[in-house]
Amino acid sequence: MKKIFLLSTAFALVLSFQACQTADKKSATTKDSVAGDTNMVNGNHATGAESTESGVDEAGATFLRKAAIGGIMEVEAAKIAQKNATSAEVKDFAAKMLTDHTKANTELKALAVNKKVITPDALPAEDQIHLDEMKKMTGIAFDKHYMVMMVTDHEKTVALFELGMQNRDQAIKSWAGNTLSVIESHDEMAKKIVTNMK
Repeated sequence: MKKIFLLSTAFALVLSFQACQTADKKSATTKDSVAGDTNMVNGNHATGAESTESGVDEAGATFLRKAAIGGIMEVEAAKIAQKNATSAEVKDFAAKMLTDHTKANTELKALAVNKKVITPDALPAEDQIHLDEMKKMTGIAFDKHYMVMMVTDHEKTVALFELGMQNRDQAIKSWAGNTLSVIESHDEMAKKIVTNMK
């Protein structure tokens, strides 16, 4: 009888020990999956734990995201300008925007992937609405609207890239510096065209 009691006690102890271990494993798994979720955006890894691995701070990630949206906007607006603009000078400017910003967007995407930062592939709704409105415009009215928009956008972009040049990440700093000189030349060209329109 004593033997049976000891065996059943030992068996109960083994069962409770295993149950504790399973519970510990479950809570560890839960903790990991929750921590993993905080770094996921639409099933992709976003900045967070990974951004510290790659050396990109939140300011660097924000710069890359804003630059991506600005770059997409420039390319899409340039495509519309090539169709809707009247002035040869405006069409030439749009062609330059298309070439330079497509190149910059490709470089930015590669840099963002390398730094494990998710950047947008499409425009925010309000920017898309603006582009859709531009598609309905033609002639001199379009030329003026597009070129004034280019002056405003490039002034904002110059300020953004000057901020990017101050980032602690060397690759972001370097790309921002190289791209800034191109954006500044766009800004000068746009201002010159707008002045000639008056």
